[in-house]
Amino acid sequence: MNRKGEISELKSQLRQLAGSRAPGVEDVKRELYKKVISYMTIGIDVSPLFSEMVMCSATSDVVLKKMCYLYVGNYARVHPDLALLTINFLQKDCQDEYPMIRGLALRSLCSLRVKNLVEYLVGPLKSGLKDSHGYVRTVAALGVLKLYNIAPSACIDNDFPATLKELMLRDVDSQVSIIYSDKCCFCFF
Repeated sequence: MNRKGEISELKSQLRQLAGSRAPGVEDVKRELYKKVISYMTIGIDVSPLFSEMVMCSATSDVVLKKMCYLYVGNYARVHPDLALLTINFLQKDCQDEYPMIRGLALRSLCSLRVKNLVEYLVGPLKSGLKDSHGYVRTVAALGVLKLYNIAPSACIDNDFPATLKELMLRDVDSQVSIIYSDKCCFCFF
């Protein structure tokens, strides 16, 4: 079977599953996502599926979210115009009740590294730095570094260096403090 036909078939199947809550749909999505990721991994361009992958991202399945984040992160740098499609679901996931989802979404949002999307990073980073869970705070600290790499003025304007310094000195989670001190203080001070 030719690859264009397979990608077209995947597109059709993903579109049918978008928004579906039918029993077993998560398992079907998982198999389709695995196929898309495997194609992506071996170098086949599956960017035509971007919209459908984003539409199917509304799920509570952590494995599906991880695969979607991997896909989005891979193609956002190559197709920055498509990256804008991901902002809503990533920002929504940054407010999820589960810290793992919040952290993964924030990591993915910061990993887009698309200069014209910087304005969408600031709010989630501020929230992440104040999060009750150490994992999310750690991801936020590293996200500030990524933001600084693409838009230093956005970090300075939002007072992230001072916030990181404060967290480095006062965070109750020793792992978070170590991450802050090892990675963050050297770029700002």
